Amino acid sequence: MDQNYETVRRIVLAINKMDGVYYLFGRHYGINENTLAFLYALSDEKPHSQKEISNEWIIPRTTINSIVKNMLSEGYIAFTGEQHAKEKGIVLTQKGIQYTDKLLKGIYLAEEQAIIDTLEKFSPEFVTALEYFSSRICAGFHEMLRQKEEPQN
Repeated sequence: MDQNYETVRRIVLAINKMDGVYYLFGRHYGINENTLAFLYALSDEKPHSQKEISNEWIIPRTTINSIVKNMLSEGYIAFTGEQHAKEKGIVLTQKGIQYTDKLLKGIYLAEEQAIIDTLEKFSPEFVTALEYFSSRICAGFHEMLRQKEEPQN
C-alpha cells in the first residue's frame, strides 16, 4: 500500500483511540461524550456561544441546545449579559465550575502526563503539524462535499 495512506491510517487510528478514551471516561462517570465536550469547552471559564461550541467541537446545534437546557436546569451554566456573535455567551456557574473541575480532574492529570511524556520524546511542533493536518483534512472534506453538491454538467 501507499506510504501516505498508511501514515494517514496511523493518524486516524490514533485520533480514534483518543476519542474512544474520552468516550469511555464519560460513560464511566455517567455523562455522554457531547456533554463532556461541552463542559470541556466551557472549562476555560470564558463565555462561548452555542454556535461557537457547535462549530469548534463538531457537535450538532440541536444536541448543544439540549445540553444547554439540561445544564441550565441543573444550575451548571448561565447566560452572560453580553452578546457573543449574535448569541448570548454561556459560562459555568460556581456550581458548574465545581462539577466540571471534579469531572475533568482525572482527564487533566492524564493529559498533563501524556503531554510531558510526548514533549520529552518529540518536538512541540508536532501540535502545530497536527493542527495543520486537521485543517487540511477539513478543507479536503469540505471541497469534496461542495463538489458533490454542485450540479453536474
